[in-house]
Amino acid sequence: MPSRARERQLAKLAARRQAERRAARRRRNLILGGIASGAAVVLLAAGAAALFGGDDTSGIGSPSASASGKPGAQIGTVDPQPAPATVACGASAPKSAGQPKPQFAGPPPMKIDPSKTYTVTFDTSCGAIVAELDAKAAPQTVNSFVFLADKGYFDGQYVIRLDTSIDVIQAGDPTGSGGGGPGYSIPDELQGSETYVPGTLAMAKGALPNSGGSQFFMITGANGRNLDSSPDYTIFGSIVKGLDVAQRIQQLPIADPAAGLSGQQPTQAIYFNSVSVNVS
Repeated sequence: MPSRARERQLAKLAARRQAERRAARRRRNLILGGIASGAAVVLLAAGAAALFGGDDTSGIGSPSASASGKPGAQIGTVDPQPAPATVACGASAPKSAGQPKPQFAGPPPMKIDPSKTYTVTFDTSCGAIVAELDAKAAPQTVNSFVFLADKGYFDGQYVIRLDTSIDVIQAGDPTGSGGGGPGYSIPDELQGSETYVPGTLAMAKGALPNSGGSQFFMITGANGRNLDSSPDYTIFGSIVKGLDVAQRIQQLPIADPAAGLSGQQPTQAIYFNSVSVNVS
């Protein structure tokens, strides 16, 4: 083979491998939620800084925080970073926007009944999204989510990340920094057959196992299947109404589309006016 042709072939191969590595890093870097150890605190803080350019780790749970009170008891509050001034979809900021959010010792005691149906309504700046929670497959995750929702924990929070490469809307961080959580971590509840189809509701997590907390994500389109090769995120529900609302949110502008993870903050505030759970 002529040397120039060989060089071109090697260059193409190197470019393809580099693209594959970038895609793998993108999937791995869904670094959110609570943490399970002091070492994970450092790792998550570094990941949050890379993702969002912030250094606020006050919302990250830690073993010492979780041990300082009865599981489910409030142990303090955290303040959110300011949201973008413009609210998406022509809406206004809810009264709960900018208010401190509680931190808890936990995880909370098991209160849900897996035999019942739990439906959550996300009232967002752009409309309502309704999801049915899977209490049988992910009882501890659903129990924690319902606990936080009943405490008004998500009310007034805003979306922190939009990633069209994996069709992800990410939220649930009380600080807005990318590194916040509820003060405790919850275990992974993986079934071994996870697939991230449109409408999936799943828990975000840190780089280590069992590091989920309050941060979650919604899959809005087919690119969510790019996560199937790294099925590390607990699926705890699916959207049954309002997927079109989630898809509208997904297409809102972000800080810098050319910057990868570091530019995926929405330039407009997409608030959760309320997050409420119905049991039947």
